[in-house]
Amino acid sequence: MTVEIENERSKLVGESEPQNNHPPRTIGFISFVSIGYFLVSGGPFGIEGSVSAGSYAYVLLTYMVLPIFWCIPHGLITAELSLMVNKDGGCSVWGEKAFGEYVSLSLGLFSWFASIVDLSLYPVLFVQYFSNCFNGTAYQNDLWGGGMEECTHCRLLIAFAVIVLIVLMNCWGAEQVGIFSTILSIVLLTPFVIMVAMGIGHVQLREILSIDGGLLNFKGVQWGVLLTNLVWSTSGFDATGQLAGEVKNPRRNYPIGIIGVMIITITSYVLPLLVGMQYDRDYAGWQDGQFSIIALKVGGQWLGILLSIGGMVSSVGLFQCNLCTSARNLYSLSDRGYLPKVFSKLLPRRETPFVAILTNAAIVCILILMPFQAIMSLDMSIYSIVVTIECIIYIKLFIWNPDYDRPYKAITTKWLLPYMSSPMVFTILILVLSPFSIQWKTLVAVAINLAIVAARYFHNKYKQKNQMKSNNVLDYEEESLIKKYSIN
Repeated sequence: MTVEIENERSKLVGESEPQNNHPPRTIGFISFVSIGYFLVSGGPFGIEGSVSAGSYAYVLLTYMVLPIFWCIPHGLITAELSLMVNKDGGCSVWGEKAFGEYVSLSLGLFSWFASIVDLSLYPVLFVQYFSNCFNGTAYQNDLWGGGMEECTHCRLLIAFAVIVLIVLMNCWGAEQVGIFSTILSIVLLTPFVIMVAMGIGHVQLREILSIDGGLLNFKGVQWGVLLTNLVWSTSGFDATGQLAGEVKNPRRNYPIGIIGVMIITITSYVLPLLVGMQYDRDYAGWQDGQFSIIALKVGGQWLGILLSIGGMVSSVGLFQCNLCTSARNLYSLSDRGYLPKVFSKLLPRRETPFVAILTNAAIVCILILMPFQAIMSLDMSIYSIVVTIECIIYIKLFIWNPDYDRPYKAITTKWLLPYMSSPMVFTILILVLSPFSIQWKTLVAVAINLAIVAARYFHNKYKQKNQMKSNNVLDYEEESLIKKYSIN
């Protein structure tokens, strides 16, 4: 009788058996480091503008010292919290662990917005580097070569082709993304290794450090430009947390892998900068793409072409790894009931969140058709909010939830919490020192985010109210069933 009643009750409430709906653990150590490198860096491309901020001495010092207070704490927080939750979702799952579903939803949406804006850059950058490969050749002015900037449909066709190929790679699986990222990282770093090997012997360090007054010219440095470039070029450690449920042997691979990413990133920045400063002493003239000019001076046209190929490879790697992690963000939010269930559907046999992947790719296709500079300018501000909340989450869990299982502990004493919170100093500075046009747009983005969370809150209240009514009906139905099957 009891079994029959329970069966009837299950039919009334619509219960179903839980399903194992999670991607498998397929990402090994090398693949994890390669994916992490593209999430954080993707090569020295884009850091050239920071050199124009001032004295070479302070630029080099900034790239060597400030990561101690930005990269290391943020990376270690990611390692500890990822192992604590041990499933896909990253900062959104951490927020749920510390503060519940509403912080989780808000943080997940902020993180998704920042990553989707980043994603929109990479197909366009790929086309630019592709076009640069033909500079100085017979195809320099060809519409499908060096003159591609004059051909809109040429640029869009190649950008869309890149998107399609990377979507297919992501649908194939995270393991394949990791393997391909390893190959891409080797191709990407090879021209820089050659440039450094050919140029490092010519570096006159004392002369470089004395340019523009050296350490004596502190006031002449544009610290806002320099710090923003540093934070932008070394951010993304938390994105590796989106893959926590798919990394093999995470207890070993997360801490060691993240430290490896830090070392590779800083080394791949400082050494090319050092060589570049030797060959180009005019710091005010540095701008994005300067490494291509320096490569021409160091090794000639062949090295410049290799560097342009490296830029193309960097764009592909950045796009595929960020698409992989941003899709896991949508997948996780959906899997935990914060978004429609369709986003957590997995591709049969491959077990990849293909709906989330296709959704992000479709949004990127729309964004690259639009003049979205205003949205793009919000990227760093929104990401600053995400990192600030992540640090608060870590502090909360460390102080108020010491009993949670932690396979890896970044610190063991509360006296190191100020150090682990140091990334907040950078993020607050970015928010405070950003132009007013960015600040009010950030406030609008925050208001939209809070409105979505508030809608979720009132929707839950409405469901709870209906559930109470439903429970009253169920109690009546159960009482009728008991009478039906009772023995007089």
